Amino acid sequence: MPDTADHVASLRKIIESAHRLGVEIDEEEALQWLTAMAAMEADTDVVMDADTGVYGHRVTMLDFSPQELARFREIGRLVEFEDQPGKVETALALSGSAAQSKIQTYPGDADYFERVNIIAGTYEEACQILGQIMREKALSTLEGTTYQFIEAKFGSYPEDIVRDGHVSKAGSPISWSAAEVVAGQIVSTRPDGTDIVVRWDDAARDPGWCKLDWVIADPIHNTLANASNMLDVTWQAPDGTITPLDGYLDPYFQEVYLEAESIPIFSKLVKHVSSDALSDYVNALEREVRKHIAKDPTNYGKAAKRLYNIFRLTGAYKEAVFLRELFDEPTTMLYQVHSLIIAKIQDHFHRN
Repeated sequence: MPDTADHVASLRKIIESAHRLGVEIDEEEALQWLTAMAAMEADTDVVMDADTGVYGHRVTMLDFSPQELARFREIGRLVEFEDQPGKVETALALSGSAAQSKIQTYPGDADYFERVNIIAGTYEEACQILGQIMREKALSTLEGTTYQFIEAKFGSYPEDIVRDGHVSKAGSPISWSAAEVVAGQIVSTRPDGTDIVVRWDDAARDPGWCKLDWVIADPIHNTLANASNMLDVTWQAPDGTITPLDGYLDPYFQEVYLEAESIPIFSKLVKHVSSDALSDYVNALEREVRKHIAKDPTNYGKAAKRLYNIFRLTGAYKEAVFLRELFDEPTTMLYQVHSLIIAKIQDHFHRN
């Protein structure tokens, strides 16, 4: 393990590079982070903060600040699914920049991730239960004094369909507006002009990627923000077998779980995460980096955040400590502009 002198020497080079680029680095904080990363035991994969009851991957927890935990738990009560004993088990977590609140001074959205384990006799029954609880969640949170439901991602198109003048290909995720969730169906046309009706209950047969989105009023930051809940849904069969409904059990490298009471369900599910999960996760992040750098227009903010996660998970701590200092620079407030504009547009069209 590198000693403090090694960290100081490495940090000095990082500071020199940062100064050339006009980036300020908190030397004491950076040194503490480097030392903590190097000191962590490899076999201590998940840790819990005894004071707050939050828990997560040891690397992720180093970047989480409980300063706005009460706010995140309050929003969590809006987006979360309720446990149903013997039927539905859940574990709600923060993800994205919200889970890195110690360094993400200007986060974009309030992103949540929820593990939803459905105990049912058959796969088909589990899918039916998921469709039911997702629609009930959307219908019960359509509009309130501080929030509006925007859309759900649920199911896959059974064939090509034309929506808003664009063709959505068969097999791609279905986006449901609030009105379409209420109706329980999407009425549209095929590319040849013939009518087609996609029903919620039919989409439940192959739920695929599941996500819910709201616009919320944020009284602390005096603005609007997007709040989302991405679901990782599993079916627990009578013999105890765990099967992801979308075919893949997500890893837990960027999540901060909000309630200690959810540890049993979290522990039960993550035992089934692939042994290749870390390498698969890093590979996925690398693809995201290439996409955001090559895409026109480019999004260097998203690329930097994904690079940071790659570096801290693969032991490239010197590179990570440099990038983490970029996230509290005043210019990173611009990163919020896109999310804020989208939130205001969604709020406007929902009201009109």
